[in-house]
Amino acid sequence: MAAETSQIQSGSSSVAPISSANMSPALVESSSVPEHGEPSRQYRVMHASRHRDYLLHMSTPTSKSVITHYVSNNNAIGKPAVKLREGDSKEGRLVGVAIFVPLSNNIDIGLGDDPENLSGTAWERLENLSATANTYRLKVGLGDSSRAVLWKRTHSPDGSVEASIFSKMSMQHLKLVDEATGKLLATYTNHTGLSWKNKGTIRIWDDTGDEAWVQTMLLTALAIIERNARM
Repeated sequence: MAAETSQIQSGSSSVAPISSANMSPALVESSSVPEHGEPSRQYRVMHASRHRDYLLHMSTPTSKSVITHYVSNNNAIGKPAVKLREGDSKEGRLVGVAIFVPLSNNIDIGLGDDPENLSGTAWERLENLSATANTYRLKVGLGDSSRAVLWKRTHSPDGSVEASIFSKMSMQHLKLVDEATGKLLATYTNHTGLSWKNKGTIRIWDDTGDEAWVQTMLLTALAIIERNARM
């Protein structure tokens, strides 16, 4: 993981998160149709025995579902709101944390060899761009390049033009797009109200094979999901 996470380079400092505000109106949009017929991988977000926590069940078009990550959520002040661990328990290796920045809707994402060490962690700012938390922006470095991506609320999480009546009624679906090109990278379909056990599904449409980047997409999605649940 050290080799993987080293590919994500932070342009921000390693000090504790501080609040910043950048509010501009943003509308809920629909996803464009993906270039591929099915996602390269998908993660079902299933409630764990502790109902506030989740287990991620990953599958691909050619493989069966397997538990890959444990997600813990915490309401304690000054503590990470979301922790992402490898494996199927709270004892798994910690790969990332998310902290909700006080007095704003911004979220700071911590990745690296030791995310538990908050003072030494490399932080990326998931910046809220709208007063209603409809859009979040993340800028990260990947190897020799960098990219900015946007998590947006959407009524069509599966990328189809025609959304179902249930999708149109929900405000909890998300899509991740490349800010420069608009390319669809990932989606989250919320299942609350349809299933007690299954919270939702994260689908990766643009899989580069970089596990560090996949974990970044997962952690940012899970952080927004938890933030929205508390609003």
